[in-house]
Amino acid sequence: MKISRESFGQTKNGRQVDAIRIENTQGYSLEVLTYGAYLRSFQAPDRTGCPGEITRNFPRLSYYENPSNYMGATIGRYANRIAGARFSLSGNTYYLAENSNGCQLHGGPGGFNTKVWDAYPLREEKRASVKLALTSPDSDQGFPGTLDVTLTVTLTEENELIFLYEAVTDVETPVSLTNHTYWNLRGVFTRGSIYDQEILIHSKQIVEVDENLLPTGKFLNVAGTPFDLQKKTPIGKNISIPNKGLGFDNNYVLGNGSNKAEVKKAAVVFDPITGRRMEVITNAPGLQFYSDNFSQPDHAAYCLEAGELPDAMNQPNFPSPVIKPGEMYRQVTIHAFSVD
Repeated sequence: MKISRESFGQTKNGRQVDAIRIENTQGYSLEVLTYGAYLRSFQAPDRTGCPGEITRNFPRLSYYENPSNYMGATIGRYANRIAGARFSLSGNTYYLAENSNGCQLHGGPGGFNTKVWDAYPLREEKRASVKLALTSPDSDQGFPGTLDVTLTVTLTEENELIFLYEAVTDVETPVSLTNHTYWNLRGVFTRGSIYDQEILIHSKQIVEVDENLLPTGKFLNVAGTPFDLQKKTPIGKNISIPNKGLGFDNNYVLGNGSNKAEVKKAAVVFDPITGRRMEVITNAPGLQFYSDNFSQPDHAAYCLEAGELPDAMNQPNFPSPVIKPGEMYRQVTIHAFSVD
């Protein structure tokens, strides 16, 4: 395992940003930025052994400083949408920073993707990691409590990319952390190529949403609908149907809400041209499948974001996303890569 660290520039206010690169002996590598804890790069070999970039990214730090660019970002304090940018907890109502049509999206305009994290590279015999740490102060983007967060990003010799999120608080508060990488197993420079890539999501239900993509509090069974991905399905088969023809942007219910310690298979994506396969394994209760709906002229990538269900603090039927003092938020997501 190899691990290196070099400068990636300075932020607009003069903060130093580094890029940490990890490589294994199988031809896989990753790069993580201390700004926003972005996964800036992930390279994987195809069936011929030729490595290629399979994540969308930016060449310069200035692009990452745009708070609406989430490509590869670590999202917090709360991933996805919170209706009305508010929630009530123990008799108190908290008003959050709005950044998307009256709601809060992906932690707000000053979410974790806009922060410089501390970073500590770690190397073992068959794995190497970078541990990133951040303290989110009380009232950050409107959330209660001081939240101490660590994210450990690991690459193993078994070709696993592992995200381990941990957080503790001094006041009860909702938390949902995720990674927002845009994947394309064909390669990020091959536009329009996701349609014949096959996806399988181990889920019988999705979160029902309204026209603004806000949860209604109900679940919809996917059987017999364009959202049914319980068998291997080309991504392009029904992409022109969901969400007014834009494509997929749906939270699939994984059934881990009652036991968040249990890690389960969530999804598999396979590219028949390159032979690359990615399996997603997580203990999170939900998986957001987003098909890069505003990339032009074609859908160029897809996101598989494991986390709590959207707007769960406002939905009594959803698993609670709230942690209390003395408890630890612990979410693990594994991307296991192979070649057929």
